[in-house]
Amino acid sequence: MKRISTLCSCSAYASAFIQSTNSFSLRTLTSHQMFYFKSSMKPLFPSSKTQQSFLRTVQSEPKIQVATLQKNTERENPLLHSDFFGVKSLVTIEDLYKARVHFGHTKGCRNELMKPYLFGCRLGTDIFDLDVTLQHLHRALNFLAHMAFRKAIILFIMKSHQHGHAVEKLAQECGEFAHTRAWGHGTFTNNKINPRELKGGIKLPDLCVFLSLQDTVQDRHLAIDECAKVGIATIGICDSNVNPSIITYPVPANDDSLQSIELFCSLFKKAVLLGKEKRLDIENSSQSVKTADSTE
Repeated sequence: MKRISTLCSCSAYASAFIQSTNSFSLRTLTSHQMFYFKSSMKPLFPSSKTQQSFLRTVQSEPKIQVATLQKNTERENPLLHSDFFGVKSLVTIEDLYKARVHFGHTKGCRNELMKPYLFGCRLGTDIFDLDVTLQHLHRALNFLAHMAFRKAIILFIMKSHQHGHAVEKLAQECGEFAHTRAWGHGTFTNNKINPRELKGGIKLPDLCVFLSLQDTVQDRHLAIDECAKVGIATIGICDSNVNPSIITYPVPANDDSLQSIELFCSLFKKAVLLGKEKRLDIENSSQSVKTADSTE
C-alpha cells in the first residue's frame, strides 16, 4: 500500500508539473518540493541514470512543445503577435526629432481635439509629444503592414504640389496606388449599384493613407468624409490644426516640412513591403510543405 500511494503521488505531481505553463524549470521549485519530488521518484527508478534522464525529459519537453505550439499559432494567426512584422524597429524618437516631426502650427490655429497630443507651446508654436506620436505611429505602421499582408488595396492621398511627386513615387515603389490631384466630389460615394465597387468594375480601396488631412489651407480633404461614409479604414498624419476625430489611426505630427514627409513616405513603404514579403514567405513555405507531402 505504501508503494502504491507513493506511485500515485509521484504521478500526480509529475503530471501537474508537466502541464504547468508558468514554470518549466526545476530551479523554480522550493527546497521542500524538490526533496518531495526526488524522494517520490526513488521507488520508481532504482537507477540514478534513468532518474536523471527522466528529469531532463520533464524539464525540456514542455519548453519544446509550448514553443512549437506558440510558433504555429502565431503563424496561423498573425494578430496574436504583438509585432508580427517588426515595425517598431523601423523608427525611433530620435528619427522623429531629426525630421522635425514635433513642430505643429501656431497656437492660434490649434484645433482643440489635438490638445491631448501636444507637449506644450514654444514661442507661439505648438510642440507635439513625440512619445505619444511614436505610439500612434507604431500602431499605424502595424495596421498598414497587416493590410498589405492580407492583399488589401491601399491608396495614398495627398493634395500638394510640393510633395505630390514623392507620394506617387512611394505608391509606385511598393506596388500600390496614389491620388495627388484635386478630389472629385462623390468619387467613393456616387455609386448606386455596389457600395464597394465603382463604375467599370473598379473596386474601392481597403485602406486610405492621408499624408495630410488638408485639401486647402482652410478645408479638410473631401476623401476623409467619403471614407467614413463607405467604411474605408484610414491612416492620417494629423497636424495641430486639423480634426482627427474620424481618422481610424491618427498620427499626430508635422505634415508640412519636407523632412517629415520624406520620413513618413519611407516608413509607409517599408511597412507595406514587410507585409508583402511576410505573406510571400508563408506562401512559399506552405507550398514547399505541400510539395514534400505529395512526393512522399
